[in-house]
Amino acid sequence: MRALILSLAFASLATVAMAQAPGLPTASNYTQREFTDPNFANKMNAADAAGKGFRESANPLQQREAQSLATEAGVACELVDAGLIMNANRAGVRTVSYEVACKNDFGWVVTKTGAALTAYDCVALLSSAKAQKGRGPKLTTCRLKANVGSTDGLASLTKKAGLACKPTQGAYLGGGGDPAISRYEVLCDGGSGYIIDAPQPRSKAGLQAMSCTEAKAAGLACSLKPGKG
Repeated sequence: MRALILSLAFASLATVAMAQAPGLPTASNYTQREFTDPNFANKMNAADAAGKGFRESANPLQQREAQSLATEAGVACELVDAGLIMNANRAGVRTVSYEVACKNDFGWVVTKTGAALTAYDCVALLSSAKAQKGRGPKLTTCRLKANVGSTDGLASLTKKAGLACKPTQGAYLGGGGDPAISRYEVLCDGGSGYIIDAPQPRSKAGLQAMSCTEAKAAGLACSLKPGKG
C-alpha cells in the first residue's frame, strides 16, 4: 500500500471521460487535502446547489432513468431513491443530472451531457464543496434525505476492505491514476482511522487500505478527529 501511495504521487494522471472523480495534482504539488473539479460546477444548477432542505424525490419515470444512468456510468447501485437536479437542452445537446441513493452504499450524482457521463459520490462532493467554499461557484452536494449525513458508503467501503471499523466520519482526499482510484480517510468509532484507496466506477484498480499509523510513516497524516466532522 505504501508503494502505491508513493507511486501515485509521481504518476501522470490520465484524463478519464467516464465516471472520473476530481484528479490529484501531480508530483511536487501533491498535498493531502480535498480537491475540486472546476468544470463540475458548470454542469450543475447553481441555484439548486445553493438551496436549503432536502431534495425532492423524482417521479417513477425519472427514477428509472436515474437507475439506468447510474448503471451506464458503472455505479453499482440498488436504487432506493433518486432526485432530479438538472434537465436542460442547449444547442441540441441534452444535459441530465440525478442524485441517487443506493441501499447500504454511497449516494451519487450522475450526469450525462450528450454521450459523456460522470459520476461523483456524495462524500467526494461534500469534501470538495467544503474545500471550495468562498473560492468560487457553489458545488452541488447530495441532499436526498437518504444521503444526507449517511455513513453507509464508508461502512460498505471498510467492510469490503476487511476492516473492523464502524465509520463515524469520512473525507474524500482526491482521485485519479491509471487504473483510477478515489482516496478516502475514514475515522472509526473508538478513534482508529484508515486511508483507503477504492476503484472508481469501471476502474480495474484494487481496493487497498492502511491504518493512520502506516499512513503517517508514508507521509500521509490522517486529519479527522472525533467531534470535528
